[in-house]
Amino acid sequence: MPELTPDTAMQKVVLPGLVDLTLGNVVVPGRFDPHRIAGFVTRLEDVPASPSAELLRRFGLDQVAAWPVTDDLHVLRFYAHNPQLYIAPFECSVYQVDLVELPAGTELWRIDSAGDEHRVGAYLHRQVGWISTGPPMLGPAGWHRPPVSTRPTVRRGLVAEYHGTDFDADFGPRPGEVTLHPLPGTRPPAEFLDQAGAYALAVAIDELDSLDVICWRGGWHGLPVELVESLPEQTVIHYIGENGPRAADLGLAEVDYRVWRGCVPRSELTDVEEQRTALLAS
Repeated sequence: MPELTPDTAMQKVVLPGLVDLTLGNVVVPGRFDPHRIAGFVTRLEDVPASPSAELLRRFGLDQVAAWPVTDDLHVLRFYAHNPQLYIAPFECSVYQVDLVELPAGTELWRIDSAGDEHRVGAYLHRQVGWISTGPPMLGPAGWHRPPVSTRPTVRRGLVAEYHGTDFDADFGPRPGEVTLHPLPGTRPPAEFLDQAGAYALAVAIDELDSLDVICWRGGWHGLPVELVESLPEQTVIHYIGENGPRAADLGLAEVDYRVWRGCVPRSELTDVEEQRTALLAS
């Protein structure tokens, strides 16, 4: 497999039904978050620019029976930032991510039947969300204009310590950087910048005291799952295994290609514990 570096350009095909939800910063409880991805990604350089129908074949999506057929293809484009986030399950240039927050600076592109490419959206970071760069649209794509802050009930993803203070973080916008976010209920430091009413600060990774990825994982009816959201009696889980038919039989929904999620009673979860992976050498 080719080696990934922080500045490797990556891309992920967006399921057609999720495009407008993404642009409109629409959260579908138990199903979809516009600031997260899971599933398969590729290096941008491994897929030559082509018309949408040809790209559909190159990505193998013409072999996916339930994949919607459309004239346009939409892709997310972003930097890899850290190779530890990517799994290489096949002997080809295809990578997999379990569940990650989008890096600051991610872009959404539309590729038409002639192969022309148009940038239609830009993701600033988790406190502002997606900004449409195309013409105004009716429907979900225009429902929630930025800033649209995403503050989940379960803390997960990238966290950083900077000058002795704990922050949520996003990779980007440039390779070698993270964007820091004050924790809910805390006052932003003086050097943080106001962007549409949201205070954030982009800093070099080598200026951080620590940089970790955290998640909460456990079991559900014998399946390995991650806790994504926590409600009083219910919890949203993301399946992190490969037995899709079993996940479907148990009631989880395939919310993207080979990505399963659902809302289940909290009492059915077992052995839930925090997992923390350090991304900076000590």
